[in-house]
Amino acid sequence: MASFSLAEQAASQQLAAYNARDIDSFLASYADDVELCHLTTGEVFCKGTFEMRAIYGAMFNRCPDLHCTLVKRIVCGNIAIDEEHVTGQMPGKVVHATAIYEVNDAGLIIKAWFVRGQ
Repeated sequence: MASFSLAEQAASQQLAAYNARDIDSFLASYADDVELCHLTTGEVFCKGTFEMRAIYGAMFNRCPDLHCTLVKRIVCGNIAIDEEHVTGQMPGKVVHATAIYEVNDAGLIIKAWFVRGQ
């Protein structure tokens, strides 16, 4: 039986919940004091699961066709790096993105960085 790291488990769980647009399951993968950052600028655009609930909950409600396809995942220690294709945010557009998740010893995402391609 394959053994998955905490980083891979957390990244997989949050992705499945994202695709189900299940805000409670999605947030269960994150530490309460998580920080979400733009990779290229370092700007923190969201602090904590309370803010995440507002941002992602609104998106889940607004985008019924939202879906993220995992292209590739790299796991190194407590870091998971996902290359993704996201559809359903804007009609007819596929967003190419990369997400980097840092996971603590409890298996929760404590920090995430995001970058979007053109």
